[in-house]
Amino acid sequence: MMRHKILLGALVISMAINLAVLGFAVARMIHEPPQLGSQIHISPRWAHHLPDERRKELRPLLKEQFQRSRAQRPMLRDKHKAVKSALAADNFSDKALTQALLELRIALQASQSQSHADFSLFVQELSTGERKDLAEQLTQRGRRGDHSAPRHDR
Repeated sequence: MMRHKILLGALVISMAINLAVLGFAVARMIHEPPQLGSQIHISPRWAHHLPDERRKELRPLLKEQFQRSRAQRPMLRDKHKAVKSALAADNFSDKALTQALLELRIALQASQSQSHADFSLFVQELSTGERKDLAEQLTQRGRRGDHSAPRHDR
């Protein structure tokens, strides 16, 4: 009888440890950006129309741009959290919310400016035909094969 209790206890502890490790692994996969092993993930939407060979040529530029944008994400998350905290504060302060929103706006503007500069650098590396293809891709409503309505219409 005592032996069964010990085995059952060991089984429960083993299962708990396995579930904890599994939970950690899943959370890590969800909350961490994709690794650079999958090169399509480092390519912005406006680089997906290029053939693989051309994307390989531009990969160093795309990788640098990806790393810059990735470095901005934690700061933007912090600014969003500050706005959320100001909204949810028990002792709500309009000044605190206004300040948090101002800091968020500044961070978003800096991020957008960097994104525009990166886009400009990328476009400078394209041929005339590639730029025309990009212009066509950017004016389409969705990606190829996606005939659904844009998200804001849903």
